Amino acid sequence: MPSIRKYFIHFLFFSIALFSSCKKESPVETPTTNGVPIETPPSAPANLQLISMTESEVKLHWIDSSTSETSFVIEQGTDTSNFAIVKTVEANIDSTTITGTFLTTKTYYFRVKANNSMYTSNASNVVLRSLFPPPTNFMITSFSSTTVSFFWNDNSDNESVFVIEQSVDSLAYFPIDSTGANGTSKSISGIFDSTKTYSFRIFAKNSNNKSAYSNAEARTLGSWVFVAGGTFQMGRNDQFKDERPIHNVILSNYYICKYEVTVKEYRKFTTATNRTFPSAPSWGWNDDAPMVKVSWNDAKEYCVWLDTTTGKKVRLPTEAEWEYAARGGKNSQHFAYSGSNTIDNVAWYYLNANGRTYICGLKKSNELGIFDMSGNAWEWCSDWQGSYSSAIQRNPTGPISGSNKIFRGGSWFDYGLSDSECRVETRYAYTPNSKVDDGGFRIVKEL
Repeated sequence: MPSIRKYFIHFLFFSIALFSSCKKESPVETPTTNGVPIETPPSAPANLQLISMTESEVKLHWIDSSTSETSFVIEQGTDTSNFAIVKTVEANIDSTTITGTFLTTKTYYFRVKANNSMYTSNASNVVLRSLFPPPTNFMITSFSSTTVSFFWNDNSDNESVFVIEQSVDSLAYFPIDSTGANGTSKSISGIFDSTKTYSFRIFAKNSNNKSAYSNAEARTLGSWVFVAGGTFQMGRNDQFKDERPIHNVILSNYYICKYEVTVKEYRKFTTATNRTFPSAPSWGWNDDAPMVKVSWNDAKEYCVWLDTTTGKKVRLPTEAEWEYAARGGKNSQHFAYSGSNTIDNVAWYYLNANGRTYICGLKKSNELGIFDMSGNAWEWCSDWQGSYSSAIQRNPTGPISGSNKIFRGGSWFDYGLSDSECRVETRYAYTPNSKVDDGGFRIVKEL
């Protein structure tokens, strides 16, 4: 009996062990070639969605359906067939933002694929979107210390709301109010400081889309416009030799006068300093028109007088400061003239001025709220005339000596050449004691 029992127990343990070995799963082995693991194709991303689109960025989201990808590639196309890679992101990511310039006149197509070192997955579903056109002809119709009013053209049938944004002294824009679909005007109450420059713009949106921004408009209640410093490209290469080469300039913050120095303001100076007021031009003097027949030396003396009597650190602008402000500073929309590509919108020049100056501020301002930087009267700058350098410059002041001082901006007469004389890049020069019927000046104030 004991031996039979012994054999039975051994047989029982052997059967259990055999049964257990049969039940145990064998480990899954990764396919190899000559001992090197073989990668499997990643699954295609799924449910690609276009979350939002503006004129400068697109946000996408998708489902990561694979565990074997090493990256995702985002492709952009002009239709459902022709795509090119615009961005690559890391594995296990399910969203991204694509930056670029997206136009209201085009439809944009997007898809996503998963990659590893050997394979690219099939494409996800394709998503497409078109920006609807932005509001245009945005303008400030009135501006006071407590209220600002706007008008614009509504160019879309798709918006649900218009959003108005504001910037103060060229800082970041932020929303201040909105109005419903199909609106074309709005008045907003607020408290506006006469020492600050306010910029405004508008865009249209609905739950899925956002238009590009309108043009920006700026205003200040006081006479000084704040110009936030920055880097810009000065000059141009396609016209006059002395405007070449285009070069980078870095400027610090400063203030510039909203208007050219007027006849009334200059008369105060000559009265206070017992100077002889210049004889009138052929059309006579108007107190609110730009002062002309003023030499560079006269303009400099005016600045010294105003600086001494007010302590405002007033001077003539450098040539770089003048061009940067004329271009619109950080708000620049890269217009040919100061505030527009259409000269008649912003300038009194030889085809519309009838041989005379006009009251300052009658034409449209530029992006910073500055008037008449193209046309009406040429404006003295502090620099001696000299050639440009291709090297980057910081707060340049021009040559240390010379024969002529720089004139900028064109005038009512424009020397009979062409409207090119009123462009923001155009340079001219006179001797420091020259006085002409279309030559005036504008001043800046240091911080």
